[in-house]
Amino acid sequence: MTPPPTALRQAEEIYRRVAFDTFAQDLKMGLNLGFCRTFAVPEIARVLTATGRMTRHTRARAKATGELMYRMFRHGLDGEEGERTVTALKCLHAPWAISDDAYRYVLACFDLAPMRWCAAYAWRAPTDAERDASHTFYLALAERMGIPDVPPDRREFEAWTEAFERAHFTFTPEAHALWAATRDLLAGRVPGVLGPLAGSAADSLLDEELRRALGVGRPAMPVRAATHTALRLRAATGRARRRIRGSHRPAGMSMVQ
Repeated sequence: MTPPPTALRQAEEIYRRVAFDTFAQDLKMGLNLGFCRTFAVPEIARVLTATGRMTRHTRARAKATGELMYRMFRHGLDGEEGERTVTALKCLHAPWAISDDAYRYVLACFDLAPMRWCAAYAWRAPTDAERDASHTFYLALAERMGIPDVPPDRREFEAWTEAFERAHFTFTPEAHALWAATRDLLAGRVPGVLGPLAGSAADSLLDEELRRALGVGRPAMPVRAATHTALRLRAATGRARRRIRGSHRPAGMSMVQ
């Protein structure tokens, strides 16, 4: 189902604010965590390790992917720049035989995981309008990428994603290697107060099912507690700063609400 042009333009505008203002740093963290979730699916892990770029040139590969994604966030999916970026994404994936289900799951990780992260650790939770804007954006991207059968309803997509993870999350050596290669990137995004605990703090960001699939041990309780406390303190600080700036109005609300 293709979103109507007007609905897509509205969604792109809301999502643009989410990406570059409202949740700028938290969306980046959520996108990184969403990408790491894909490692737990053996089919995807095999593709990501096949060229060696993700394990040998991790930072460069992550930067290139991020630049493509944020170009779409800034310019939208249509128009000259958007179409050029979508074409580049399609060319990037063209050499690989990837199932529709795997493509659909990758899309879900970029759509849903960042919103979950923001709900847990950003200065405020995303509104329904922001969550729906994210889904509309990725629904339109799926249509342009030729990814079929993405549920048009966000909650249906969430249910599909949870069922897919239950059926497919499995430990593989490839998954473990991918996490080992990317762990430091996530560690660099945790609050600086965690200092030498940053690596273990990154492990603490993974849920139990994902940890098992990546072959990651459960961090000690004090590390988990310190990580979540530091993240919530950062959220509280961000909330206070937003109030001082007077920019705490959620997207999708008018000035008079």
